[in-house]
Amino acid sequence: MNLSKVSRNDWIVVVGFVLMLIGVSLAWYGWGPSALGANVSGWHFFFTGIVPWLLTLIAALLVLIKAVPDLKISLPFPEALGVMVLGGAAFILVVIRLIDAPSVVFYSASRRWPGLLLSLIATAVVAVGGFLKNAESAS
Repeated sequence: MNLSKVSRNDWIVVVGFVLMLIGVSLAWYGWGPSALGANVSGWHFFFTGIVPWLLTLIAALLVLIKAVPDLKISLPFPEALGVMVLGGAAFILVVIRLIDAPSVVFYSASRRWPGLLLSLIATAVVAVGGFLKNAESAS
């Protein structure tokens, strides 16, 4: 791999993916007493947990694929636009999960955990990385 071909804005997207991987693995919601209660992570939610992780994975792969020698992929759209759209879609899905908490959360002593906030930040980082890549290619 020739990592010199990976720009600073590409690394922002990769960092967003790593943050998303950590965030989706941490607890998103919890209820009951802290020591005895139940927690759920992003892996418990397919459409608003696993799908955003997959979108950020695809975005990170899009920016890292150019570091592989002798591998040329032509996309029907600009790479920066694809990364920005993938990050934005992942962000929207995590916002939906933030707003639409599991029903048990509303009926018990519940709390939102930092994994949900970290995932929200991570998807925003991926979208901003795509935006910066788009601005980089325009200038």
